[in-house]
Amino acid sequence: MKTLNLVSPAASDIQYTRLLFPDKQPHIKFDMQTVNGINRQEKIRLITRIASSEDLLLAMFCKNVLDYLEFEKVELVISYLLCARMDRVMLSGEPFSLKTVAGIINLAGFSKVSIFDPHSEVSTALIDHAYAIPNHHFVQDVLNNYLKQHPGVNYCIVSPDAGALKKIHHLAHFLGTDQVVECMKERDLKTGTLSHFNTMATNLGGKTCFIVDDICDGGGTFAGTATMLKEKGAAEVNLIVSHGIFSKGVQISNIDHIYTTDSYRQVEGVTCLPVEKYLITD
Repeated sequence: MKTLNLVSPAASDIQYTRLLFPDKQPHIKFDMQTVNGINRQEKIRLITRIASSEDLLLAMFCKNVLDYLEFEKVELVISYLLCARMDRVMLSGEPFSLKTVAGIINLAGFSKVSIFDPHSEVSTALIDHAYAIPNHHFVQDVLNNYLKQHPGVNYCIVSPDAGALKKIHHLAHFLGTDQVVECMKERDLKTGTLSHFNTMATNLGGKTCFIVDDICDGGGTFAGTATMLKEKGAAEVNLIVSHGIFSKGVQISNIDHIYTTDSYRQVEGVTCLPVEKYLITD
């Protein structure tokens, strides 16, 4: 299998040049010397992050070129999926954004689409031949490294809200732990205001808590959850998120350490692991 890697150009088997025209149209030109030596029946893996409409359009352009070059099988591997959080119509008058993005990807006709830690199962339901790559190995690496530095620490993993609960229990099964704390919150969809952070756990007894979720944007959910956990007796609260947007910065109230990947972007000031280690599952 050969790769066309839009995340790490130096690791790409097919070399290319990216351009941006004056009207902001993205463009790409393959180095045909690196293409001509590849058997057209060999599978091509297109690795990309879709963090913007430009990224989405460029990925579709790449598939178009590969079709013209008569490659028979092209897989798409997505480190971050644009609009994954907009997995339903939130309020009247708003779009079903994920469905629109999925429709564009489906038009390209990829033989397989793999998505790293998508927000919900709606992504894989809407996108043809799509599979989720769970965050399990990423979280395991974070915990293993932490426990090497803090042997014997009493820790638990935390679901910040009901939406993350199913994935947290799959993660706990993978990790072989039953130390799971379930948390809840309320969000006003019209204003975005968060309130009523709570958990059934009554006393965390000095535990180190790891909140695990897919995305950190503004960080309000995690600040509210961390504050509540420390009120319940947590000694330390750390955050593990697959996709670090951090639109309000990486200083989040009552969060002691942050771990993420560069799936969306390289993040300074936190522990940011290279996502490509977790993208390839076969």
